[in-house]
Amino acid sequence: MNYQCGICDEFYWDMVGAKACEHEPAKLTGGSSSYYTVCVEKPTSGGEPYMAECNDIIEALRMEYDVANAFKAAWRVAALRQGHGKPGQDSARYDGEKIVFFGQRIVEREK
Repeated sequence: MNYQCGICDEFYWDMVGAKACEHEPAKLTGGSSSYYTVCVEKPTSGGEPYMAECNDIIEALRMEYDVANAFKAAWRVAALRQGHGKPGQDSARYDGEKIVFFGQRIVEREK
């Protein structure tokens, strides 16, 4: 569904939980969120730019639960660094701790 920002008058497509415009705060809904999407401007294999979503990559690689959670936490750290973090998140510490926790589970599983 198309919406128009009341501040900048830009039109945007709103996904559930997505940050629709830089003026609109992202909402935590449990659904798809803008901090889990990224535009790949220059694909290394060539071709046109495309939107990648964290969950699509997790499913395509058939990641185990612990690997997927570590990957999602790393994704959020990178998104936060680019100014697209999870609402209310102002530090990478929490996700860094999740990466360590799930990393330890991966190591234990592989022993």
